[in-house]
Amino acid sequence: MTYKETPMHSKWIAPLAVACTLLPVLPVSATPLDETLKVLEAGGDAKAVEVLTKIANEGNPLAQLRLGDLYFHGKGVTEDENMAIFWWKKSAASGNAEAMYQIAHAYLFGNTAAKGVADPDREAATWYFQAASAGHAEAAYTLGLLFIAGKGVVEDRNEAIRWFRIAAGKGHAEARKALETTEKSTPRPVAKSKR
Repeated sequence: MTYKETPMHSKWIAPLAVACTLLPVLPVSATPLDETLKVLEAGGDAKAVEVLTKIANEGNPLAQLRLGDLYFHGKGVTEDENMAIFWWKKSAASGNAEAMYQIAHAYLFGNTAAKGVADPDREAATWYFQAASAGHAEAAYTLGLLFIAGKGVVEDRNEAIRWFRIAAGKGHAEARKALETTEKSTPRPVAKSKR
């Protein structure tokens, strides 16, 4: 059987071609998470918490991250750092580097999170390390700062330089500045002469 164009074929080929070119620009129906994030941006925290909780309980790492953010800042819910960490840890278990960073940040700068662990500085450093290892530039920069200060880790300028380099390599401007300053102020090892 051979194909033969008929007037009927010509009538639907042109509209079909136009429709195919428009497909990429036609709106795709939004997911419940997308809609919830729009509600969040519009300031509808209470409704967003309800929807986010449902989606987070279904295992969505982004919903878990955002729900943790709401609990940490007390938006749409009572401020609760422990609930924030609970949701961030669930998100982090899926490999979410931003959630790892937020956990570290809460242990280092939070009001109540630090009280739940024996050594909050060490706990923060552990989570910054995980986030930095997962590619989070701000976590790598902050880890470098911890190594400079010896906070939660052993003071080690060379290790700080390593983490500053990693963050700077990802375009982190403050890490570039810290790298330059730290390299200038770090004494170079003296080479031993051979006798």
